[in-house]
Amino acid sequence: MHMITDFKLSGADAAVIDFGLRLFPGVPVFFVISGFLISQALERSKSINQYYRNRCLRIFPALWVCLVVSTGLVFTCAAKSIGPVSTSGWLLWWAAQMTAFQAYCPAFLRPFGTGALNLSLWTIPIELEFYLLLPAIYTLLGLNRRRGNVPLAILLAASLALRCTYAPNGMFDRTGTSGYVLTTVAPHLWMFLVGVLVQRNWSNLRQWLESRFLRWLLGYLLLRAIVARLHVGLGGLEINPLLLLPLTGVVMAGATSARSFSNRILRHNDISYGIYIYHMPTVNVMVQLGAAASALSVAIALTISLCAAAVSWKLIEQPFLARKSHFTGGRFLIPWLRALFFFKHLKELRSR
Repeated sequence: MHMITDFKLSGADAAVIDFGLRLFPGVPVFFVISGFLISQALERSKSINQYYRNRCLRIFPALWVCLVVSTGLVFTCAAKSIGPVSTSGWLLWWAAQMTAFQAYCPAFLRPFGTGALNLSLWTIPIELEFYLLLPAIYTLLGLNRRRGNVPLAILLAASLALRCTYAPNGMFDRTGTSGYVLTTVAPHLWMFLVGVLVQRNWSNLRQWLESRFLRWLLGYLLLRAIVARLHVGLGGLEINPLLLLPLTGVVMAGATSARSFSNRILRHNDISYGIYIYHMPTVNVMVQLGAAASALSVAIALTISLCAAAVSWKLIEQPFLARKSHFTGGRFLIPWLRALFFFKHLKELRSR
């Protein structure tokens, strides 16, 4: 969807593909799966420190490498086109990207590519907020002692009410107060909690989901057709709450059907995070270099993103995930701190 939009593809083929992809909005699926997997990870962790350490290892090493690669691409492809920038402005952006403010896009990067180097990373702060909040939710609701369906449902309803307050017509106003709220976990928490509820009730739900993907898919598509016929908002980031539960059913049924299929293709390699963090820098570089509005551009961008994701998994993500249990972090953090101070000399680098 990002590539169709940013490469400005038009015509019937692009419209059909775009419509098909919008039937399965990625951000709600991402949040639901996160709720399922992260709550499971929390319950399996031996300590809260181990839980947080493992979350950081999953997110930051690959993200920081992507930041360096993306920055290098900016200087290589568009050093003269980016706007005026002070050392403090550069360091502020760099620090934001390395911590939990990836949605911040300064004015000096606006002339590059589509106007935002890696805007799809706006979901990372929300994901990190959920990581931080989940142990507190477990403690306050006593989820270590009981299943907690009722209090979880109440919290879900509160988050959904906040979402409806800021998006009464199904669409967020991305300016002012609403724009700020959109970048927090609060109006999105209900989607995470759907995943948490499914995970905590999996023993009862799996019989209705396992190996039933086709049934759930057909039922979901029929429901989407009915909702569209009634002229109700179909989805996107601000998915209709009535559609999230059947969409969750489709995702979970798909995950537990034909299990060997993904193993045969991916051989237990997880390139999803790499695709997520590298596809927009790839698109931006291609737009900056004048890539044509064509299906070929999309194919090239997809291929590069897949290759970058595979390299990221093999060289960065997999090695760090393999060392979760005994990672201390010091040896890894020092080079990045040095890199941060190295970029104090931005003006000299640009002038060269």
